[in-house]
Amino acid sequence: MRLCLALVLVLLAGSVLAEDRRVEVGGQQLVFAEQGAAPIAWHSCFPDCSDPGSARATWFTPGDGYMRWTVVGQPEVTGQLASAAFSLAVDAAEDHVLISASSVESFGGRPVVIRYRLPRQGYAIDVSVESALALQLELATGQGFIPEQLPGFGSIYSQVHSVLFTAGELENIEPEDGETVSTAVHPGSWFGLRNQYWLWLINPQQKITGNTAIPAANTPLIRVGEAGEGQRLQFRLYAGPTENESLRAVGVNLDGVLFAFLWDWLRWLCLGLLYLLGWLYGWVGNYGLAIILLSLAVKILMYPLTAIADRWQAQVNATSSLLKPRLDEIKRNYKGEEAHNKVLEVYRQNGVHQFYTLKSLFGFLIQIPVFIAAFDMLAGNFMLRESSFLWIVDLTKPDRFMALPFELPFFGAYLNILPVVMTLLTILSAVVQQEKELTPQLMKAQRLKLYLMAAAFFVLFYTFPAGMVLYWAANNLFHLLKILPARLLSNSRS
Repeated sequence: MRLCLALVLVLLAGSVLAEDRRVEVGGQQLVFAEQGAAPIAWHSCFPDCSDPGSARATWFTPGDGYMRWTVVGQPEVTGQLASAAFSLAVDAAEDHVLISASSVESFGGRPVVIRYRLPRQGYAIDVSVESALALQLELATGQGFIPEQLPGFGSIYSQVHSVLFTAGELENIEPEDGETVSTAVHPGSWFGLRNQYWLWLINPQQKITGNTAIPAANTPLIRVGEAGEGQRLQFRLYAGPTENESLRAVGVNLDGVLFAFLWDWLRWLCLGLLYLLGWLYGWVGNYGLAIILLSLAVKILMYPLTAIADRWQAQVNATSSLLKPRLDEIKRNYKGEEAHNKVLEVYRQNGVHQFYTLKSLFGFLIQIPVFIAAFDMLAGNFMLRESSFLWIVDLTKPDRFMALPFELPFFGAYLNILPVVMTLLTILSAVVQQEKELTPQLMKAQRLKLYLMAAAFFVLFYTFPAGMVLYWAANNLFHLLKILPARLLSNSRS
């Protein structure tokens, strides 16, 4: 009976140390060589590497990045360690697979044993080193980990960073050319690499030093260690997606890495929208539709605040129309301090504060946090990867309706339709919207501001991920549908 159970566990381990020394278990796929005690290739998958349709991160492959153990301050021993033969053994348990790499030869009577404990579910890998040598782990991700480089402002989503996450704060470590930055990494901290959708982070059990250098763009090189004589280096490694449930399963507050650059209250707003989007997706089964419904849901939930903002804006418009003739007259006939005093007198006579226009600004500002939270949530939402909608192949990339026969500086080589639709909806809303409190001249000035804002958003969003642009386009559509009936009713009466 025990023999049968052992055979089942070995089979469950996936491809465990076959001829290519390949290990596949849960969300990890590693390839080991006979030398060096470190994998020569590493992929992480979501939800599982056995599923060919899983999303996949390639940390490194032979000739494209690497992971290796080095000996601190002893380059000649590092060379021996990298080429030394190691005996690899696998212990397949019900919930994990343990890979042990033991040095066949000793280094002056100093053996090295390195163990990797890979879970069958989740992405938390435990690594331990038993060595009298002072070792460091060195990682350089390959070109396969660099995201597709988006043009324009979309390039901010195409970066690879070295990061330190500690006490709820996420810090990008960005050395200058040729510089190495050393960072103290404490047991409660996580140090490593990330791109927009994947993380490779180390959480040590004792204080260690993390070093970062950037030999080339988007290819940070990190080193972590060291284990002194007679010490045992132990750390937990997260190699997986920036996906909320996967991060929460690790514990130690690693899920705090999501939206960590935001204030706590704004981060909680992001998480609320993330859960709402997930619930809507469970209902409709398509993330494109879920984003449109999210925009509608936010419109409905925000209605009390937008109603206040609209009322404040109407009051400012009415006051501006009332004051404009007198203010224009002062502008024509007076200069300098005299003009300023005349303007203040007009405000006093009408019971208006000189900063009354800030009221409309406050009405706008109370909506800004939700705007920021929605866009941060959509920008960092791992589940949108490779999700399609209509002509959009991937909601985390520009919609790419059609390839252009040429490449435009900043805008790239594709025609993106969603930013065009978003801009046209903004312009149409500006044309349709009729503010009865405004004089024709002020209404013309307000429309000009809306046209300029539409142009600015077009440039900003043109190369942004399609999911973000879809949300804003839907928001503009719902605003148009809100104001259109009032305009049609006004026209019918006139």
